[in-house]
Amino acid sequence: MAPMDAAAGVPATPSKQRTAVAPSTPEEKKKPAGPVYDASNPPKPKEIYASIAAELHVYDPQPGHFAMVDDSVVATVSEVGQWEYWLQIEGQKPWLGTPVVSDFSPVFDFQFLSFVFNHFSPDGTARSWLLRFKDQPTLEKFQEAIMQAIWEKLNETKWAKIQEKEREYVLDSMGDLTMEDAPPVEEEEEEEEEEEEEDDDEGLRSDAYDSEEEEQEKDERDINSQLAVGYKHDRSFVVRGSKIGVFSHTDDNRLKFSTNISKVTTPKGKLMNPKKVMLHGEDRDLIIQNNVDPNKLYRMDIEYGKVVDEWNVHDDIPVINFAPENKFAQMTSEQTFLGVSNNALFRVDPRLAGNKLVDSDMKQYASKNDFSSLATTEKGYIAVASNKGDIRLFDRLGIRAKTQLPALGDPITGMDVSADGRWILGTTQNYILLVDAMQKDGKNEGKLGFEKGFSADTKPRPRRLALTPEHVAQFYHETGKPIAFTPAKFNTGEGAEETSIITATGPYIIEWNLKRVLRGMKAPYKIKRYEDEVKADDFKFGSDKNVIVALPNEVNMVAKQSFRKPTRESIIGNVRVSSGGHRSSSANKIGTPMSSRYKLGRDDIVNSPY
Repeated sequence: MAPMDAAAGVPATPSKQRTAVAPSTPEEKKKPAGPVYDASNPPKPKEIYASIAAELHVYDPQPGHFAMVDDSVVATVSEVGQWEYWLQIEGQKPWLGTPVVSDFSPVFDFQFLSFVFNHFSPDGTARSWLLRFKDQPTLEKFQEAIMQAIWEKLNETKWAKIQEKEREYVLDSMGDLTMEDAPPVEEEEEEEEEEEEEDDDEGLRSDAYDSEEEEQEKDERDINSQLAVGYKHDRSFVVRGSKIGVFSHTDDNRLKFSTNISKVTTPKGKLMNPKKVMLHGEDRDLIIQNNVDPNKLYRMDIEYGKVVDEWNVHDDIPVINFAPENKFAQMTSEQTFLGVSNNALFRVDPRLAGNKLVDSDMKQYASKNDFSSLATTEKGYIAVASNKGDIRLFDRLGIRAKTQLPALGDPITGMDVSADGRWILGTTQNYILLVDAMQKDGKNEGKLGFEKGFSADTKPRPRRLALTPEHVAQFYHETGKPIAFTPAKFNTGEGAEETSIITATGPYIIEWNLKRVLRGMKAPYKIKRYEDEVKADDFKFGSDKNVIVALPNEVNMVAKQSFRKPTRESIIGNVRVSSGGHRSSSANKIGTPMSSRYKLGRDDIVNSPY
């Protein structure tokens, strides 16, 4: 069978085939911890979940496709210890043995009957491997074995113990489910034609806050880490160590450096590095959590440029994450906001004397649910996710969840919801989970999962948004790192329709087109590559055309039209699109503060009004 071509996403023609160079050392060892296992010395199986014939391919980065190394192997998934699982691949010889873990970036491609994963060997090298099966039932059997192993390892619960409905949800999330009410083909084609118009305007690039001299003195850890995009006023705030850079959005969709809050301190004068920030109170305040005390939050008066309040949320309940009272609350004078701890969802009211947690509005669970993130709708419905991978939907605080979406097992690192509550986004390391919360049938037809629980005869419809196997392989070849998505976000704006989803991994920004996703199109995303790792990204408020990007040492507003379809060329990219690289220091400081390519110097910081 022909290898897969990364540029086209289809099997390569015979003229493109290349003989794969098999790894010189097939023994791929597990990290030393107790007994050392490898392909030639695998652990003894306690139970075999699947043992299936397949072809084995390895990714060849030069032509950019998978090339066959063995046309007849047996891939065996087995339980080998307490919540420990092993994948063994043998054919002409033992090719590969590896623990089954969620972070080896498993990707199933039903169009090409393939399973792709990345594997790190003890010497630090890594390869992307592909197993191709004879038909879909065979792939589905192997998929269930892999998913069962990953799920059991992450949840430390036997697959057979969960309800059939929950197992179907986990497996459905891996399928190419075309959602109902997808846009008509004609509408989609017109949109695609519009988006093919290219715009090479990169927008304004605002580089590092530091001058070249200051770069030599600064702590290497001081890089951009957090991004907060204004809703009420066209400004963005970028956290860099103990500094916050303020950038205004111009009418022609560029960034203009406004000022720099050079030292963020507590009201008592102690320097702090913000761990998480959230705009609040008509964008006049910035709620800050530092990296030292999880029980405290701080309020910065943005116009004053200083932290003016220190809030003790609760003596015994740490704040793991926090979010606005409703999706557009930061545009109003709303004082309260929401927070989660490991096992509680609560409201924070800064007007209270003493501790700011509102006891009457708290929902606390006896068990540790390991909550990780939350998001709210325009009406104030709440979605709370956990490191176990489950998602709870509430219509208000202080009560049981109306719906609990089963855990897929992967920790959810970020949450977003559409303004109307129809679509839920949960970010994991190597995929984005998109869930339709609208009930299509049953007694609660037309209701959202936030309002009524899914009845026994219906179920929510999940969809994993993941890169295609060939793109996973080429991204890895380019970066040397596995996929690690930043929290995915919808474009948003009052009265605006959600049309796009933005995230990043390594130096790549990825934008999923929601209409194409709902139509079940293959690879419904476009990419843009930078030289440096993308630290944070979000849409400009009220637009799906412009994205604000924070790189380690620069901030940029980029037009979505500059994103490209993922091909070998666009994945390799022209890294000169980023001025964050240090190829030419003189190129990084051009013109005046009004120039479209301006590196912020020492004077811009020291002489700021703050």
